[in-house]
Amino acid sequence: MSTELLVRATRGICAGSVLNAELGRAVTRARIEEWAGVLSLYEPQLSLVSLAEPRTEPRTEPQNEPVAVGATA
Repeated sequence: MSTELLVRATRGICAGSVLNAELGRAVTRARIEEWAGVLSLYEPQLSLVSLAEPRTEPRTEPQNEPVAVGATA
């Protein structure tokens, strides 16, 4: 009798694990599809940006001009 209870309990645990795994896969698949839809909204803008070569503008440093310092007495 105890062996039969153990087998039944194990089957229940296994069935629950399979159900949880299938549910997890379904949720993951749905999230991937949602994010694929969101990404498609940004594809036109992403194609305009080159990730391979960063664009650097020459920096223009402010020129230090001599300042007249007057002494007052």
